[in-house]
Amino acid sequence: MTRTHMFQLDALLQEILDHDWDYDERYGLVLAAVACAYWQGFAAGIRLDPAEPEWPVAYIELPTGQVSWHLPQHAIAWDGHTTEEKFRRIRAFLHPAADTETPG
Repeated sequence: MTRTHMFQLDALLQEILDHDWDYDERYGLVLAAVACAYWQGFAAGIRLDPAEPEWPVAYIELPTGQVSWHLPQHAIAWDGHTTEEKFRRIRAFLHPAADTETPG
């Protein structure tokens, strides 16, 4: 499966419309739509709103105009991990039997 075919942007946007007031559902759909739009060549990403820095904003530049959604911040603060630790954690997740250390 290629990146551009992992999701259909139109289907994700329809799901967002259908779940607009179900924020728990909508947040995941918005993140998936941003990733899908990005892989399909649309300008898309996250910016901070200076007026509301606690609420990052996801953007997609559609041919019909910009669309955006405020998202909640990640609930858990950065734990201080290094880049090396990040990749160790990813490898441990992908191959748990190969890592005997306790995830930290």
